Amino acid sequence: MMARLDSQQAFEQHLQRDTAQRYVARFAGCWLQSCFQPIFYRSGGVFGHEALLRVHDAAGDSVRPDRFFASLPLLQQIDADRLARVIHIRNFAASAEPGCLTLNLLPLTVVHEAGYGGNYALMLQRLQQLGIDNGRVILEVVEYEVEEGDGALSAALGAAAAAGFGIAVDDFGAMASGHGRVRALRPDIIKIDRSLLLDYMQGDNGQLAAVLQLGWEVGSRMLVEGIETEAQYRAMCGLGVELYQGFYLGRPGFLPVRREL
Repeated sequence: MMARLDSQQAFEQHLQRDTAQRYVARFAGCWLQSCFQPIFYRSGGVFGHEALLRVHDAAGDSVRPDRFFASLPLLQQIDADRLARVIHIRNFAASAEPGCLTLNLLPLTVVHEAGYGGNYALMLQRLQQLGIDNGRVILEVVEYEVEEGDGALSAALGAAAAAGFGIAVDDFGAMASGHGRVRALRPDIIKIDRSLLLDYMQGDNGQLAAVLQLGWEVGSRMLVEGIETEAQYRAMCGLGVELYQGFYLGRPGFLPVRREL
């Protein structure tokens, strides 16, 4: 049975450096690797980077992260998610990039009492050691999980916000919802699902307009995902959207290693 990751020493046993001196992790027979996609302001400046997990099996073949997590028992899913967060934070710190870092987290990790909920102190301490203000770290979960859960996730995200982390809700507008829990949560960032962008470009602007209005009402910064053409970018700029992400602006990739940790 694999040992639980309940201390910094336990995490360190899974960590290695690749040939470029980036942090990678070995877990459940697979290699976990960090990749980052930039997020831009409407002005063109870089707001920050979203950390994305890349997984490869022992043969070096790529494994979809969702399938990797689904293959693990529940407690190992939480540990793998924590370990991914560790390499993302270290690689971001080593890059010395300015701006924010957004981290996609499994809802299990957020709400599990012995998992992320009990790990704020360790995470805050490590961020301080690495020179990253926790206000620059944004925890991201999908809207479906917030709205369809029993409220435990919303409560846990509220606790994260109280600890000084930013909160982002992803895939917003993809589901038919009254958005009640998102309204109550008042996330720092709402990431608009790409389907609304595509509908808008086809002439159906009602749903996107409603989502933008909701976000502005609750005081969230609005981010549109999936920008793949100049026309899409220009159209969203015309609507006053503040933040942008997509292949047209910047593809996922590795960050340079600029400092020793």
